[in-house]
Amino acid sequence: MSINNKIKLLIIILAFVSISMNSYALSIRVVEGVPLGNYESMIEDGLRLGNAELLRKAWEHYENAIKFDKKGELAASSYLELGRIYFYLSLLNCSTEEEFFKAENYAKKLVNSSPNNSDAHRALGLIFAGHGSYMDAFEELNLALKLNPTNDLVICDMASLHLALHQPDKTIEYIEKIRQNNGWNQILLAMAYSQKDMNGKAYLALSKAEKLGYKGYWVDKMKESISQKIGISQK
Repeated sequence: MSINNKIKLLIIILAFVSISMNSYALSIRVVEGVPLGNYESMIEDGLRLGNAELLRKAWEHYENAIKFDKKGELAASSYLELGRIYFYLSLLNCSTEEEFFKAENYAKKLVNSSPNNSDAHRALGLIFAGHGSYMDAFEELNLALKLNPTNDLVICDMASLHLALHQPDKTIEYIEKIRQNNGWNQILLAMAYSQKDMNGKAYLALSKAEKLGYKGYWVDKMKESISQKIGISQK
C-alpha cells in the first residue's frame, strides 16, 4: 500500500466515517461565518466542513504572500500556515505529492533558519504525519514539545499521532494534559473511545464538542454512526 493510501490521522482513521467531498463543494462566498480574507478562519472551517476548496483558497493566499513579500516579513508565518493547510488536506484525503514537497520544503527552511523554534518543528511534524511518515512526525513533534512543554497545540498533536497509531490510551493521556478544553479535543476523545469500543463515552464526547461550538460535517457523521451502534435516535 502506498503512503497516500495509508490510514490518515484523526478523522480518516475512523472506519465508520464515509467521506463525500462532493456534497461539501461549497462556494467560498456562501460558507456561513467565514468572511473572505479571514484566512485563519478559512483554514479551520475548511477542516470542520470537510471543504478542500476553502483550504486551497487559503493555500493560494499564503503562497502569494511568500512570492510578493520582498522584505521576508511574512515568510515565517506563511510557512507555518502552509504546513497546517497541507496537514488538513491530507486528513480530507485531498493532498497531492506536489503539495507535500512544497510544504516540506517551506517547513525545512524555517527549521534550518530557526532550529529552536517549536512552531517550526511542529509544522514539519504535521506535514510528515499527513504524508504517513509517523516516526518522522513523532520525532519532530516530540522535539517541538521539548522546546515548549506547555504548548497545548503540540500536546494535542501528540494525542492525534497516537490515535493514528491505534494507541487510544495514550491519546486520552495526552488530552488530559491539555489545560484549555475545546471542541476539537473532545472529538479526539470521541475517536479514542471509539477505538476502545466505548461508544457511549464517544457519543458524550461528541455532544460536548457541539456544546463547545465545534459543529459540522464530521461531528454529524460520527454521531450518526455511533447513534446507530448504541441505539440512540437522531432527531
